[in-house]
Amino acid sequence: MAISGNTGAVPTAETWPEYVRRISGGATQAQIAERIGVGRLSVCNWLHGKTRPKAETVIIVARAYRRSPIEALIAASYLDRTESDSPIEIRASLADADASDLGAEVLRRLTRLQNQ
Repeated sequence: MAISGNTGAVPTAETWPEYVRRISGGATQAQIAERIGVGRLSVCNWLHGKTRPKAETVIIVARAYRRSPIEALIAASYLDRTESDSPIEIRASLADADASDLGAEVLRRLTRLQNQ
């Protein structure tokens, strides 16, 4: 498998079961389950490709193994690799915005509606 660009850590075609095996370093299903707080059967089903965890659980798995939640979400097919290259914009609550910020937000939303 080839290693891809921006994180340099996630192979491009890595599946969720492959990802879990790689980050857990050969841990047993029971060890993985205990570390992340799920049942062993859940881990078994993931490793055999029968089920996929919820996005929230994917993030828990990544954090338990000190990995990027983004790479885990890509491996679990919740995100496409191209989505990880997009800038992330974190906005404050509009409740704290002044009048000019509110006006700009209304204009942005109206423009978006017109373009749909």
